[in-house]
This record gives sequence, structure tokens and C-alpha cells, in this order.
Amino acid sequence: MCVKTAAKSERQVLPTNVTPLHYDLTLQPNLETFDFLGHVKVDLNINEDSTKISFNANGLKIVSATVAYVDIKTESTQTATDIAYDEKKESVTLTFAETLKANSKTVLDIKFNGVLNDQMAGFYRSSYKDANGETRYLATTQFESTDARRAFPCWDEPALKATFDITLVVPAHLTALSNMDVLSDKPYPTETQTSGEVLKQVKYSTTPLMSTYLVAFVVGPFEYIEDFSSGEHNGQPIRSRVYTLPGVVEQGRHALNVCVKAIEYFAKVFGEPYPLPKIDMVAIPDFEAGAMENWGLVTYRTVALLFDEKSSSISSKKSTAYTVCHEIAHQWFGNLVTMEWWDHLWLNEGFATWVGWLAVDNVFPDWDIWTSFVNSDMPSALKLDALRSSHPIEVAVNDPAEIQQIFDAISYYKGASVIRMLSSWLGVDIFLAGVRRYLSRHKWGNASTNDLWVALSEEAGVDVSEFMTLWTRHVGYPVLKVETDETTYKVSQSRYLSTGDLTEEEDSTVWWAPLNVLTTEKVEPLTLVEKTQTFPLPKDGLFKLNAGQTSVYRVNYPIEAIRKLAEEIKKGEAGLLSNTTDRVGLIADAGNLCASGEQETSTFLELVEAFTNETDYFVLSQLSTHLGNILSVWYEQPKEVRNCLKALRRSLFSPLAHKLGWEFAETDDYVTNTLRVLVIANAGKSNDTVIVEEAKRRFWAYMKGDSSAIHPNLRGTVYSIVLSSAEDEEEEVKVWEEILKEVKNESLPDDQRLLALTALGGMKSHALVVRFLNMSFDEKEVRNQDSIYVYRSLATNSDAREVFWEFFKNNYIRFTDKFAKSVTLLGAATRSVVGGFASFDKIKDVEEFFADKEVKEFVRALQQ
Repeated sequence: MCVKTAAKSERQVLPTNVTPLHYDLTLQPNLETFDFLGHVKVDLNINEDSTKISFNANGLKIVSATVAYVDIKTESTQTATDIAYDEKKESVTLTFAETLKANSKTVLDIKFNGVLNDQMAGFYRSSYKDANGETRYLATTQFESTDARRAFPCWDEPALKATFDITLVVPAHLTALSNMDVLSDKPYPTETQTSGEVLKQVKYSTTPLMSTYLVAFVVGPFEYIEDFSSGEHNGQPIRSRVYTLPGVVEQGRHALNVCVKAIEYFAKVFGEPYPLPKIDMVAIPDFEAGAMENWGLVTYRTVALLFDEKSSSISSKKSTAYTVCHEIAHQWFGNLVTMEWWDHLWLNEGFATWVGWLAVDNVFPDWDIWTSFVNSDMPSALKLDALRSSHPIEVAVNDPAEIQQIFDAISYYKGASVIRMLSSWLGVDIFLAGVRRYLSRHKWGNASTNDLWVALSEEAGVDVSEFMTLWTRHVGYPVLKVETDETTYKVSQSRYLSTGDLTEEEDSTVWWAPLNVLTTEKVEPLTLVEKTQTFPLPKDGLFKLNAGQTSVYRVNYPIEAIRKLAEEIKKGEAGLLSNTTDRVGLIADAGNLCASGEQETSTFLELVEAFTNETDYFVLSQLSTHLGNILSVWYEQPKEVRNCLKALRRSLFSPLAHKLGWEFAETDDYVTNTLRVLVIANAGKSNDTVIVEEAKRRFWAYMKGDSSAIHPNLRGTVYSIVLSSAEDEEEEVKVWEEILKEVKNESLPDDQRLLALTALGGMKSHALVVRFLNMSFDEKEVRNQDSIYVYRSLATNSDAREVFWEFFKNNYIRFTDKFAKSVTLLGAATRSVVGGFASFDKIKDVEEFFADKEVKEFVRALQQ
């Protein structure tokens, strides 16, 4: 089904009778009373004769509003005769007695006040503990997608770019940051807030043209570390800083090192120097998303920015590096050139995901990033896009309530996967040359998906939009069914649904699909452009579609072909599938096709047996995922059946777990360390008694004070093994309480505390499940932003599934109240509670429960 981009007239946008050109904004937050005073002067161009001016505001009180001409010599100021609030549209309309003449320039002067809310949106407060254990607050912002209007009156649409002069009036002992560098920092004439604190006034340089959702300011007692990029590709060194609360600033060193390298790499790749004088990165205790690319002032959830070289896990090092690169990429792709409307969100996020990994690959070439992408990011996209309820990459957005729902795996990971497919087909150098053309042409402005296709087409000499529109405006992706005879193989495409019940009406799209056929002699660059095509079979009969897994589809081979490929796997480096990504892709396809019923589960398990001697992390990781999925779906099967599957998993993972052991040497490389964690985790989950007993020994030694007993990389794994292998409920409660102490241990890095929090969800005790869920409603136990770790951990626990669902139904009002202003978290919680059900009875139960509920703001999450 082709979904057309919504007509602009259907969008919920402001009247176009005026255009903002420049904001002069002053804000004075009060961190004791949790409110703020504001004053904004907006330079406006009057586009047509008007007596009314409308702008966005949400939760603001307009104290006064005047408008004055700036291009006539005589004084001509008039005060608004009416101030009308439209809460539904989050707008305010001012009425003036005299007509504002078309083609004139005016200054709209507004004084207002607002609330420093606790909803992680707009201008909000975030809590932390000071050195004495007292709760204190800092002020920060999160404006994407439509929450700048919570902080100041504005035209809160991405295409209405303007420049900004920002001034913050804050307590003198605090650090105040904004997008630009500090122009002046001086005492403020008024000497008190309620506490009598001395204030200062901090003014910042004028910003370049930018969208409102990228404006930012942060006020708190921050420390920082600083470095400068080399300046090789930017023309001058760029000052980079990481800001944190006191005592943990050195944990920002890894992110800072990545930042100074990435900012030069992107200047080279994009052909444009970084346009601001500095880049600051700030760790925020309460933060709904992972990070936000505010221009020159990137804000992060603490765990996404900080990494402790001694105490954090290696997985945290990788995720921090990627998050930094993703946000730095946005400084060009998203900030310098911005989507013209939210329909093109994928253009921001899909591209930043792909190019973010490109930068990580440049900084850490030994991490095998693109195999990691095929193993993790790409499956996330394909899993979601295999649902009947999926949406196109490029989705029409009219109402702001719809925007947050498309910040999902489709926009990020399918968008990145499609870009990777296109860049591989064109060649990365040609693709990036097209990107440079696009950025140069549209810098400081806005652009659409088609603008990117035009630039790429000009560079490549082919009409890119002709086939890429099939991928961005159509929902889903194909499964390619392969049939062979003695001399040919036939490839037929149809839309892939994980439910396996595709209807004729749903199968109307004919995708453009690069086949990249791997043979023993070469990779044949064939392309599928019809519903069915036939190709000559290689002489030896050996082939695999989608070499390197660069294209976005599943492949359904006949059992004879799978058996031939299984034999190639057994040959190791001498076989056809010596490339890791090809083995990962084969497993991913077979595992998903058996889940949808298009292949037998026995076919997948037969393929699995070919990997007995496999030692590659990514291949074993993919096997772990699909064996875990089968066990999760079979949670109601007889214990003997489940034990047979666990025995198969032991045969794959236990030998390597025993060989690699528990100790991490400084000489071990990144892949070896991640492999050790994976194989020990899987051996433990599969009831390997040697691994389980050693995990228990190390667990209790660690809990008694021997911090060296469990390496930071293995702590989450050990917690899970020991909790799941408890002999009885009494032992389980005892273990659970010990892990809970780690969650509450504020001396640990955030990533370690969150690993412990996630491990708590592995219990069998129904009483502990309920206790864990109640903890998620207590901010003293679990921060609001971290409650999703509670729900996700329970979602993967088949023993907790029923209790979780009953609790959710009985406490639905508590959930909706808790996440009333955090739609993303409410959607994630809902997806967690219903996502594990595998029977029609449960689906019916879910549908009946939500039948009379208002689910508009998280309907996509519910359907997913």
C-alpha cells in the first residue's frame, strides 16, 4: 500500500500571515519554586494585512503582549486587546485594534511565565543528590518534537527557522549553558530569589538560523572536562566539553575522545565545517530519550554519555560511542539541514543511525561495526516491519500527537538499513558525494526526502527516487522465495508478515531488490525488479542471495538449498559462507521464517546443528536470539521439550564458555570480551551446572565485598544466572534482595545499576513480580525514565508474563497517570506487557481490554 505524504493544508500548523525572523529571549528559572519568568522579543515579517498574531504556547501564562513597527520613524506600539488560548492546538492568538500592514517588519514583545515541570519535556527540572545526600534540582530542556512552546512563545515548526539571542538569569554559583558560546557573564541587578541567592546574567552569541526544537539551555552545578578537535577538516580546532554533576566528570572522557574525532570525521565526510564555535555534551539525571541533538548543546541520559573505564561494561563503551556519533552527525544532518516537516523524520534519524555507525567504524575499526548492525539494528527494524500494523518509513503526520509515535525502529533502523542498501548499491563514495551535494544545496534551510533523492540522482546518474520511493512510502518488505531445478533458480517476492497470513490485497508492492548473489566464484550484482524472475543456476549449484546482508528482505530457501548451505558452514573459512554477515543473515532468515510458519522449526534446528564449531561472536549472538525466541514462545510446552532445546543451546555455547573462562586479560580484544559474556550467559541459561555453580560462587563472594569476583562485563549475566537457578522461593528472594542492593548502590556507574535493575526482572516468584512493578511507581526506588527497564525485563520473563498482564489491567489508571506526559514511555510499557503473548486467547483478551480505552497517543506501540 502506498501512503502519500499529507497535504500541507491538512497539517495542524499556524497561520502564515506572519513569519518569525529573530528571537531575543530572556529566561529566569527558579529552582526552589519550580517556575520561571520569561521575556521574548520576536522580529516578525508581516506577510499580509493582519489584526491577529498566532503562535505556539503550552502551559505558559502571557502576562503582556505588545507589537511595534521597526521600519518607521514615529513610535507605533500597540497592546494586544485580547489574548485567546487554544489548549487543544497549544496556541495563543493575540488581537490588535489596528491592522498590521503587509510587508512591514515588527517586534512582538511578550512577557510570560511558566512552570519548571517534572515531565522531562519542555523546560523542566531534574533531581539529583548532593554531597550531603540532599535532593537538589537542575533545569534543562527537551524540545523535540513540539515542546519549545512549553518554554517560550514561538512558531514551533521545523521549517520556521530563525536566529536566537538567549539570556539566562540564574544563581551565580551555577553553570548556565545554551547553544552558543558565552558573550557576557555579569552580576544581575536584582539580588534575590526566595533564598536570597546572588544572581548572574549570562548572554550568549547569536545562533545561526535554526529550528525551535533545537534550542536548548541547561542550568546546574556542573563540572566539565575539555578537549579540542584537531581542526584538520574544520579549518580550526573545535572546543568540545563534557559536563556532569560533581564527582563523575572523568567518566565523560571516553565520550569526549569520541566527540573530537567524530567532529573532524563528519566535517570531512560532509564537506562542510562544523558551523558553531563549540560543542557541549551534558549528562542529565532525568531524561526520557537516550540523547538530544540540540545544536551545540547535546543533552544525554547519564548512562548514554558516561563510561567508567574500571567499572562499566564493554557493551556500555560501544553504546556510548555510537550515541555520541549519532548526535554529532545530527549537527549537520538535521540541524544544518532540517526536515521541512515531521513526515521526513526518518531522513533525520535513519541517516544519523547509518552515518553514526560509519563514524564508529572509523574510530574503532576493530569492532566490526557493520556485522554488528546486521546482527542487531537491522533485525530490530525487520521485526517491527513484519507486523501488519507497521507503517512506511516516510509517514504522513498531521497532528503533533502523532509525532512521538514514529520515533521507532522503522524511522531509525529500517531507515538506516535502506540507506545502507542504497549506499552499497551506488557505492559509498558516490553516495556520500550525493550527500555533500544535498547539504551544500540546502544548508541553513529545510529539505524533504525527495531533495536527497535528487542530489543522489545527479551524482550517480540514475533516477534514485524511481526505486527508493518503493522503500520509503510503502509499508513492509519482501520475502524472496527461492525455487530451483537442474539449471535455474526462480525468485518470487511477496510481502513478509510475521503472522504468515498475507492476503492478496496486502501483496500489491513489487520492490526493487538488489540480489547480490554469492557464488563460489564471485558476487553477481543481479536485481529483482518483477514479482518473479528466473536466473541461471551456478554450475556447482551453490549460491546465497544477499551477500553481505546489505539488502532489506528475507530469503526462503528450499530445504535442499539450506542443507547445502549448512554443509558450507561446516567447512568454516573454506566454505561459501566464510563471511560472518552471511552466516548471521542465513540464521536470521531461517529463524524468522520458522516463527512465521513459512519454514518448519525443525528446518531451523537442523541448520543450527551445523554451527557446532562456531566461534564468531555475532553468529553465536544471532543463534542465541532465535533459540531464546523459541524458548519464549514455547513457555507453555512440556518441560522435556524445553530441556531438549536447552541441551542444544548448551552444545553450542558451553564448550566455548569453559574454554574462555571467567577472567578478562588486558590483552583480550573487544570481540573476545563480548564473546566471553555471550557464551557464559547462554551456558548458564541452559543449565550448565559447572557454569551455574561458578556463577553462584562468584556472586556471593562479590556480595560479601570482593569486587574482583565478578568482572563488570559479567555482573548482569551473573545476576541473571544466579537468580534464575535459585533452588526455591526462599533462595530466590535472598538473591533478589542482594541484587536490589546493587541497584541502590549510588557509588556504582549508572550502567551497572541498570544492569542490576534489569536482572531483577528474572524472578519466578509472583510476589516479587508485583513488588518489582510497584517499585516502578515509586520515584525513590526507580526513576521515572528507568521504569522501562522494569517492564522490558518482565516482558522477556515467561514466568512473569501473566502476573504482569493482570497487574497492568488492575492498575491501568496508575500507568496512564504516571506517563500522562511521557507518551513514549507509556507506549513502551504497553508494548512490554502485551508483546510476549503467543496465543489467540491472549490476543483476544488484550483487544477486549483496550476496546474502550483512549489509545490515540500510543496506538502504534500497542499494535506493535
